[in-house]
Amino acid sequence: MADDPLKSPALADAAGDWPHGERREVPRYLFIANAEETDLDSGTKLTARVSELSRKGCYLDTLNPFPKGTRIKLRITHEHASFTAFATVIYQQPNMGMGIVFSTVEPAQMEVLQKWLTEMGDK
Repeated sequence: MADDPLKSPALADAAGDWPHGERREVPRYLFIANAEETDLDSGTKLTARVSELSRKGCYLDTLNPFPKGTRIKLRITHEHASFTAFATVIYQQPNMGMGIVFSTVEPAQMEVLQKWLTEMGDK
């Protein structure tokens, strides 16, 4: 299924390897912000630091990443603004972090995300 977040090449794994030789669909930008993630199944909450951001997802630095496939609610706070979306963990690196892909982003939240990306040079 094309819009299945687990099949999306939005973010690479730690080595930059892509299934079937795929490349990133959109550029990622260095972006430092605070984040809170909530596992939709268990209700477990984690805090993390966003280190990379794109239109499709982000990388979260955290010592205790959720397992691959975990569906989360994500809230990123940056410079007096916040962005909230539903997302899925597409890979995790123990004691380092996790790559996530956004699955549901409301239009008003997409405006916040696009503003941040535009400020970083994504036209």
